[in-house]
Amino acid sequence: MTPVSPPTAPPGSQQPVPDAQPSTPAFREVELKLHAAPADLARVAALPGLVAIADGPAATQRLRTAYFDTPDLKLAANGVALRVRQEGDRFVQTLKTVNSASPGDSAAVAVRREWDWIVAGEAVDIGALTDPGVAGLVPAAALDALDCLFITDFRRTTLLLRPDPLTAVELAVDDGGIYAGGESLPISEVELELKAGKVASLFDLALTLQAAIPMRIGTDSKAEAGLRLVTGKAPGPVEAEPLGLSPLTTVAEAYRHILRQALRQFLANESCALGGADVEGLHRMRVALRRLRIAHRLFAPHVASPEADRLVEESRALAKRLGPARGWDVLLSGVIDPLLADPKAASTIDRAALERLAALARSAGAGPAREAMAAILAPGCTTMVLSLAAWLEHGRWLSDADGDRRMALSAPVTTLAGGWLSARMAKLGKTVKPPEDAKGRDKLRRRLRLLRYTADFFRGLYPESATLPFFAVLEPLQAALDADQDAVTSARMLGSLTGADPKTIGAVAVWIDRQSDKRRKALPELWKRFRAVPPFWS
Repeated sequence: MTPVSPPTAPPGSQQPVPDAQPSTPAFREVELKLHAAPADLARVAALPGLVAIADGPAATQRLRTAYFDTPDLKLAANGVALRVRQEGDRFVQTLKTVNSASPGDSAAVAVRREWDWIVAGEAVDIGALTDPGVAGLVPAAALDALDCLFITDFRRTTLLLRPDPLTAVELAVDDGGIYAGGESLPISEVELELKAGKVASLFDLALTLQAAIPMRIGTDSKAEAGLRLVTGKAPGPVEAEPLGLSPLTTVAEAYRHILRQALRQFLANESCALGGADVEGLHRMRVALRRLRIAHRLFAPHVASPEADRLVEESRALAKRLGPARGWDVLLSGVIDPLLADPKAASTIDRAALERLAALARSAGAGPAREAMAAILAPGCTTMVLSLAAWLEHGRWLSDADGDRRMALSAPVTTLAGGWLSARMAKLGKTVKPPEDAKGRDKLRRRLRLLRYTADFFRGLYPESATLPFFAVLEPLQAALDADQDAVTSARMLGSLTGADPKTIGAVAVWIDRQSDKRRKALPELWKRFRAVPPFWS
């Protein structure tokens, strides 16, 4: 990790600035970020739809910002970013929380706390960081080790938008780069920051932009992008965050919350999926869309919205475009890579032949992988997410509901959750052991998956002491059935390879069958344990 110095200050500058202003109270930043092609940025602020609602002309300024942390990234580990930005003749030191959106916040919208100080120059004012209001965010051990790790340098064009008398949104068009040592990343983005009004206005404006200039939703701050440049660490897969439902949560609140979470997980894994180094990113995006569809299916009779039905169906079409790439990933990561890493496999399968098989599988999977990337990058993907988020946040599906339906949506979700879970459980049937045939096991796997996601949605409504035993037996059973189906998928993909050596294909198929037999022998005991644990909602 090579530190870089601020625009004009020497590396490692962190002496206190005597005449820095006292710290100011934190304020809440609410923004939605969009990535655009550099060639399109100059058009944004001049779009007629934006100019018509602008409060005054656009203003442009150059912003050079130094970001500080310790060599071992203590601030980043603590969830904060520290910067000193030059704005004309003044310098502003900012401490900002990173990715601090709470589970109740809107998908695609970053909500952060921020503290600003006017300082005398580009050096960090350590004294401000010891203020009681922020001291807990900056480890004391970090104060004497702060150094400038990277710089952002860009032109920002801002326009204050007033779509209605109660709403104010600052549009910022940023064009420039992030610099660390000899490396750089482009900045080509549009930020919509809510100054007054409702969050739904951000999505409406984003859709206006998207209709004129194709863009992609951005979930990483400049601080996070800069840290990736410094560390060289690629984005990893992101798990779904815990749902925060409680017995007081209404049906409408639960629905909004679960869909927000699914959209957030989808967007959070986009960088990993597009990076291509970790196949889990693409898989988690598919999982997020599946969770969204399962949740909507539960609530749809109460929400009764054709618009939501249409948008969720669009998400299904997107998921189908992501699916084929997953099959080749399963064959490579679940079969061929483990065989290549297993010294014992050399006694039964020629390594050179196995490497040729891997090359064929990668070549066959390249087309589906490109199709998956194209689907994610297509304007329709961004439009679908923005449209669903806008529909969700406007909430007309609740405010315009008739009396009976509004009453049902306002009732505690506990009035429905138990019945939904019991219905999912009943679908498993009364069988005392798992099916013997692959088709039957896959049918059971799909039903268990529906039960698992539904139980995961509503586990916060019940005591943790009751839910933990249930998930402790459900999760390994589901994992075993998933692995069994992955073996079926791998065998199918293997059989579809053209140009492969038949002897090698046969040897790999035997290995797949042998591993599957071992897993299937464990299924009856896993099923027995699952059946022995009482449902936590009973």
